[in-house]
Amino acid sequence: MAGQKRTDNKGRILKTGEIQRSEDNRYVYRYTDLTGKRKTVYAVSLPELREKEKKIACDLQDGIDISKGNMTLNQMFQEYMKIKTDLRQSTRNNYIMSWKNAVEGTDLGNMKIVHIKSIYIRKFYSQLVEKGMAENTIKLYHNLINSALKLAVDSDIIRKNPAKDCKKSISGTKKERKSMTISEQERILDFIKGSNRYSVYYPMILFALSTGLRVGELTGLRWADVDLKENVVRIRQQLIYKNFGEGCKFHIQDLKTDAGRRDIPLTPNARKSLIQQKEIDFALGKAMKRQEVEGISDFVFVNTMGKPYAVNAFNFVLDNIVEAYNRREKAQAEKEHRAAVLLPHISAHILRHTACTRWAESGLEIKVLQYIMGHANVSVTLDVYTHLDSTQIQEKMEEAQKKVKIG
Repeated sequence: MAGQKRTDNKGRILKTGEIQRSEDNRYVYRYTDLTGKRKTVYAVSLPELREKEKKIACDLQDGIDISKGNMTLNQMFQEYMKIKTDLRQSTRNNYIMSWKNAVEGTDLGNMKIVHIKSIYIRKFYSQLVEKGMAENTIKLYHNLINSALKLAVDSDIIRKNPAKDCKKSISGTKKERKSMTISEQERILDFIKGSNRYSVYYPMILFALSTGLRVGELTGLRWADVDLKENVVRIRQQLIYKNFGEGCKFHIQDLKTDAGRRDIPLTPNARKSLIQQKEIDFALGKAMKRQEVEGISDFVFVNTMGKPYAVNAFNFVLDNIVEAYNRREKAQAEKEHRAAVLLPHISAHILRHTACTRWAESGLEIKVLQYIMGHANVSVTLDVYTHLDSTQIQEKMEEAQKKVKIG
């Protein structure tokens, strides 16, 4: 009959868009989404259906496009990467590879963003902690996940970001910044200098310890950046070895931050190392066969083939030096019936941190040290001071006390 209201099998009046299927008694609600498409949701009971209707009505009123909520986190990350046009190619590649290695194949990565809850993200971080992943690495993954889901919120795909505040639960292993002791620094330099095999690397390693340059800044340093008359070295670019789609090759890149662009006065050791490098180049004839990278060939530090150093190659040199030193020290200690005094693992970054530590120990003003190291944030520089031992700290306090009159 006309005007007769539709009811379910319990006699309850059904609203517009609601029906109950006779074949299985399931409830159905049909509506039109923001794109004009007809959508259908299902429920086993009328109260459940109407809870879903409330959410749909709220989403429609607020402009939330729930149809795109079927996108997975992986797909949302891809959308995020498309709009991040301000990333350098190396940074973009690092983000993509990081995501592929840790997120892409997981349940979280393949979960529809509309279903992601905070607890799932926190559980994912806990799994990374259990794998022994470093805290800063987990924070990188959080920043990517959080950014992708923030884009979903900003695009009215989901109402709130489930990754918000999840960073507070990250407690992975903290990678301690290490530096060589003064004794270790002296022993490795003496060994390199006196070695027939490794002395060719002495100027480069001495320069690294005298300037604290990042490895990319060191390997990318050009003779055009060196001014021996003004006694200064100008840091203007870095060298990277990356695959940008054409295989791994060297690339010249701008420095990461404005703070990285700096002029560093040459210490006597730094100046000496550059002069020694010139002498070695002349003796080996490197100037005649230098590899060109994007139109540049006047790199200060190159191998015997005239090629710049990639990070792995630089660290490989250091590994070989430490191994040779320790092998000799073990043999000598055995002859002298004493315990061997071995060198620890040393990397290009440890050389940089060692340089920073030596300056901190000397009492160099923190803002000056920040400038020399090219740190954008002084908190990074201050972190070096936390590695001074109690004796060094006491000595500095006593020196300061002499200069400051109290009472």
